[in-house]
Amino acid sequence: MTIYHALKDYQEVMTRGDYLVFDTPLTCRFIGRFFRFENQKALLAELATSKYFQWIEEGQAEVTMKHFFNRQLAKDAFTLKVSEDKEIIIESQNLRGFRYAQEALLKVMTFKGDKLYLPIVSVKHSPSFPMRGIIEGFYGTPWTREERIDCLRFIGNKRMNTYMYAPKDDDYQRKLWRDLYPEDWVTYFKELLAVAKEEGIDFWYMISPGLDFDYTKEEDYQLLYQKLQQLLALGVCHFGLLLDDIDYQIVDAVERRFKKTAYAQAHLATEVYHFLNQQHAAPELVICPTEYDNHHDSIYLQELSERIPKEIAFFWTGPSTLASQISQADIETMAAIYQRPIIIWDNIPVNDYQKDPERLFLTPFANRSPFLCQPDYQVKGIVSNPMISWELSKLTLTDMSHYLWDANRYQPSHSWLETLTDYTEDTELALALQAFAWHNGNRHLHRDLPFEVEEALLAKDVSTLSAWVAELVERVNTLRKLDKPAFQQAIAPWFERVAKDQDFWQAMLNQEPQLETLYADLQEDKHRIGSDIPSRYYRIYYQQQDKLTANQGQVTQARPEDYA
Repeated sequence: MTIYHALKDYQEVMTRGDYLVFDTPLTCRFIGRFFRFENQKALLAELATSKYFQWIEEGQAEVTMKHFFNRQLAKDAFTLKVSEDKEIIIESQNLRGFRYAQEALLKVMTFKGDKLYLPIVSVKHSPSFPMRGIIEGFYGTPWTREERIDCLRFIGNKRMNTYMYAPKDDDYQRKLWRDLYPEDWVTYFKELLAVAKEEGIDFWYMISPGLDFDYTKEEDYQLLYQKLQQLLALGVCHFGLLLDDIDYQIVDAVERRFKKTAYAQAHLATEVYHFLNQQHAAPELVICPTEYDNHHDSIYLQELSERIPKEIAFFWTGPSTLASQISQADIETMAAIYQRPIIIWDNIPVNDYQKDPERLFLTPFANRSPFLCQPDYQVKGIVSNPMISWELSKLTLTDMSHYLWDANRYQPSHSWLETLTDYTEDTELALALQAFAWHNGNRHLHRDLPFEVEEALLAKDVSTLSAWVAELVERVNTLRKLDKPAFQQAIAPWFERVAKDQDFWQAMLNQEPQLETLYADLQEDKHRIGSDIPSRYYRIYYQQQDKLTANQGQVTQARPEDYA
């Protein structure tokens, strides 16, 4: 059972439980047929430079590893076989699949003293989605340069393969789209691209010229091409043209030439695609329509899609900007409307909308149908738009990676606890983080606060509410022991809010004077716990707000003006 547990992330695992046993260091020979002259340098460092292996180029070796190209496999898929003949045979369609196979191999290698125990086993896996990754596409303070490097490392470590650069507050990407990046930015992009290549990640550059692009002005097209050429020269070949969150009412001159917004946008997208194909042998382009969150057809989407080459993917956020769910019925509807590859821009766990930056959204990647990956729907992949806090986004993103890797076996409750345990590396800390996260759910994905909390609030169950307030304090004290400086720095304001909430709760229980002033002071805090028990209680029983609505978040569909 140890072998099955070690390989629990893979779809097909076959073994009788037999092992090959070797003294170390053992001699190994690598035979690569994936590309000409492939050698052991193509291996992961854990294998290529391990003290347990002595790699030889010729002669008889104790173990032979072979890597073959298999065009029948999907991208990132692999087969791995360890045979009685002391051969390790890997087949893949790309080098990412080769990497994933080696990672599976490392999971079952056991070293005891100077001996290596290697199970006789075969493994097959094909990720549910070809594209699995992150889009940095939120409003607010962009991540630091160091955080983006860490993000790329994280993506590679979690078996994802895509990073999309689209911060709304990078002026060169949006407001100053006509201007080339200065030299320090060029140097930085080179660094990002080097890390992306090392991690086997596709780096996408998104540009948003729609705020003031003149569809009738040739100069604007040329300026856009110059900007794209700057990125092409650095090695970028994946691009996105974002036409979201703009007013698509066109001016008279554009209307005279193109008649409709969709026609003008389609012309721009097609011209950009032609330019990219002139400059690169195999570019990729994705378009974000202005109507990116529909759950119904529209004349705009019909006119846009009819005039853009069918191989160009469209973004879709789900049936709303901040989709609480994406069901099979939802994707059936949009697949029939788009009739092209779809990339789901999933605004989970982003917290840039209205007062959401005050909160943390710490939830599993739930309410996404396992059927989204069915080929008929042409879902190319899913990219998550994270929170402003990169470090705290890792929790939902790790959980999401489990879904993307194998959607049919994904179970939110099991995956979430596994995620928290993996992050904290400690059972007690994982349970403390699970309890803290329960109070900090995603109001767009689920309810504004846990049903049990609302029920206790409406019942004026002070005993139960007091227990939750005390539990939060206890869990925070436990989490302070987590030895992750980035985590402690990112979450500190919310830990402080827990202490403030406890003080205010005790003041209410003790019927202290100046409660109104204390409450007003608490509302000035720009960090808030999702359950927000003390403040909600005060609003109901001291301010006499409607008990049936006081605890309900005002969850509405996002509009462009909300982000202004």
